[in-house]
Amino acid sequence: MFKGLRKKASILSLYPTTSNQNTVENASALNSNSNYDKILKQVHDFESALKAMDYLLDDRSNEGTALLKKEAQTVVEDDSPRAIFPLALGMMEFIEATLGFEPEVMAKAHKTLSEAENASSNNSKYNTRYQLATSTIYPPGTEFQVTLAESTLLNALLMLLKENNGVVESAKALFKLRKAYQILDSVHKRMQESEPVFNKNLAKLKRKAANGIGKSNGVFLNNNNQSISTVDLPGFDALNGSSSSLPQDIKLMKDLEKIFLMRKARIEGSNLGNTEPLNMFEDSNSSITLAKKNFSEPSDVQNNNSDDDEFEDAMEHLAVSDAPSSFVGSSAQSILSSVDTSPSSQGNGSDTYLHVSTTDEFIHSGVQLCFGILQVVLSLIPPAIGAVLSIVGFKGNRSIGLQLLWRTAITSRNVHGELALLFLLVFYDGPVQFVDTGFRLPESKEDHNVISLNNKLTVSEEELEKIMDNPPLYTSQLLRSARQHFPHNALWILQEGRMLAAEGDLVGASTLMQNFTDDPNNKIQMKQIESLLMFDRAIIYIYMHEYDKAARDLIHLIDINSWSKAVYLFMAASCYLEKYRMIKMGVLKGGPTEAQKYADLFAKNMKLSLSYVPGHGHNASKKGGLGGSGKQMPFDKFLLRKHKHIEMRKKQYPDVQLADLVGTSLIHELVYFWNGYNRMTNEHFQIALKMLGYSGAPNAELSANTNKHSFAVIQETEDEAMIRYFLQSVCLRQLGQMKEGKRILQQYVLSKIVISDSPQFKFHKMTYSPYLYPTAFYENTMFTWVEETGPNSNIDVKKAVADSKAWLKKAEIVGDGDYELSNRTSMRIKAAGDRLDQLANV
Repeated sequence: MFKGLRKKASILSLYPTTSNQNTVENASALNSNSNYDKILKQVHDFESALKAMDYLLDDRSNEGTALLKKEAQTVVEDDSPRAIFPLALGMMEFIEATLGFEPEVMAKAHKTLSEAENASSNNSKYNTRYQLATSTIYPPGTEFQVTLAESTLLNALLMLLKENNGVVESAKALFKLRKAYQILDSVHKRMQESEPVFNKNLAKLKRKAANGIGKSNGVFLNNNNQSISTVDLPGFDALNGSSSSLPQDIKLMKDLEKIFLMRKARIEGSNLGNTEPLNMFEDSNSSITLAKKNFSEPSDVQNNNSDDDEFEDAMEHLAVSDAPSSFVGSSAQSILSSVDTSPSSQGNGSDTYLHVSTTDEFIHSGVQLCFGILQVVLSLIPPAIGAVLSIVGFKGNRSIGLQLLWRTAITSRNVHGELALLFLLVFYDGPVQFVDTGFRLPESKEDHNVISLNNKLTVSEEELEKIMDNPPLYTSQLLRSARQHFPHNALWILQEGRMLAAEGDLVGASTLMQNFTDDPNNKIQMKQIESLLMFDRAIIYIYMHEYDKAARDLIHLIDINSWSKAVYLFMAASCYLEKYRMIKMGVLKGGPTEAQKYADLFAKNMKLSLSYVPGHGHNASKKGGLGGSGKQMPFDKFLLRKHKHIEMRKKQYPDVQLADLVGTSLIHELVYFWNGYNRMTNEHFQIALKMLGYSGAPNAELSANTNKHSFAVIQETEDEAMIRYFLQSVCLRQLGQMKEGKRILQQYVLSKIVISDSPQFKFHKMTYSPYLYPTAFYENTMFTWVEETGPNSNIDVKKAVADSKAWLKKAEIVGDGDYELSNRTSMRIKAAGDRLDQLANV
């Protein structure tokens, strides 16, 4: 009896048989009856780890950590390492660390990930030594090579994410990245080699199903109408009837059933205990319908209570329509696209996708996620450490990396897919400008036929190109799905708020975030997410000139987050200063007493912020900032420079209060670096343009002061005027006053920087405000592009690209080197260059 059943099961394995023989032997020869318990235990460990990480994505990290600890402490008969657990814990801590950048959390994540690296190396050697094949495709140990690559990559990213990194620290991180790259490259090549064999074996399955041999997809029903899958146990077909006993086989089926149901619950979302599990698979536009169905028992089966008959039922009756579509590994793109999905094949629609085991799903999605992150991160490395990249010997390809991340985010329903989505959301809508959306062609030349990503199993190259050309249309779809799948996590509220802000809906963004925290039923377990949500909300309030609300959030962050208290207080002080100026100018109602209140709040918070700067004054030995080192962060240096300027003026104007010793608006400089000038509306720009005039010299252009009446108490210097005119020129461009804005920038800023433009470009050395010089040339690049591609111009894209790149080249020259805020400035310039290169090929 068992011989025939196992013969049917052997069809499902999809092992390479004609190629890749030197690296992947037939699993039936590798695995033996004595190894089955070990194999199923490892697969169970992977599913448990994926469930734990889903808890984290639903802001239930305590439950996830408890599950990992419980599973890790489970007694096993052998001494095999269990590397997936330290990786899962390290990944959870990595997410927490990169959300809050708190020194102690980053150190904790680094320690756990280092342990995961060692455990992964040992686990890979163990599986290789004992020939434990948990994958239907790859040789023993491959899955733990992937966990090794992941832990190494995440560890390296922790090192690179220190904003004040030096060349030596960056070099160490890059060498670690190279190690991860080499591992991923090896596994990725095996993935590519296996695709032709997959195509061949999948076609064989379709032929057998068409001939009535059985709809073979590795999914079966038992008497309880529950599914099991043999793909989680490579080599199962190697058993023969004489070497097996009935109790062992029943236990085997129950173990397989447990793993399958764990995976199915994870795909549907019911593994999180949601009262209404998501039906992720119903799509009227798809040829694959995977809604749960009831199956009647075939008439030729005797329904009795014997174990023999229960096992017979479990093996005989296939329920392929119950198999989750998201099992499809994203490496199977070419496989799925080669299968006939025409309407005539709808009767066997379930044969048009590949049922991938937990281990293979982990390998496929993990390799693509890690490769994608590697490619993008390496492409973002600041030019200041370009020499280090040449030593390492490779560089990233942003386009390829983003394609891999999009594929993973669209097709994978596990932590890898959600991390890919988070990476894309931060890349496109985060507070730091990694991608330049300002260089666009007129709307009439763009295609607005939006691709639906609902339950999409494959993504073609043409679709990816279209998706990447207009990311907001597609990140919003994926985010909507994530919010539905993980309803308890404020992380997805934060991302939606950022997305709304990027679209210019600042009221909607701030209201969404405020309502969430105001609701007593919403409890944020992960404090890093609460801090990030509050910080982003404060920034949005600043864009809207609602400075009291912004300062309230920033000051509250002092109590709940240790990222940089100096920066929080400095930003709050800057908010109070702007409120003081708005009352004095009559933009807001309030008398002298109210204005003085805000002047005093500025002085108080400005002085307090200095006490949190590591290495400053009596804090010379204090540690803090990003990563917990004694080094000062870029914005710490910005704060200290502003304080130095105020102190210099204090000597010149000893009787003037602190609030009146400031030149150009501090908050508007900060807004520029937090990408606010790409978020604000016309109404906000009108107010900003007016308020920037507060510090202007009497009767100067765009100044709010005259010889008869001046709001400013001190005289405006040429350096401060350059900052003011720079910010006002950007406001004018955003308000549609192109010619006026460009004239202001060139007349009052660029002319003060350039010494000679012919025959050789020469410029003054950056001193007073270092960031201003390269960003001024960057903004003139933007002026050039908008001017030459405007609605009233005869567009010559190639000329517009060439003229824009000429100005951007000057920004690169002026901005070369290590200076205050150089990382942010160089990333902005690099993003513009990448976008212009892309447009050059249009």
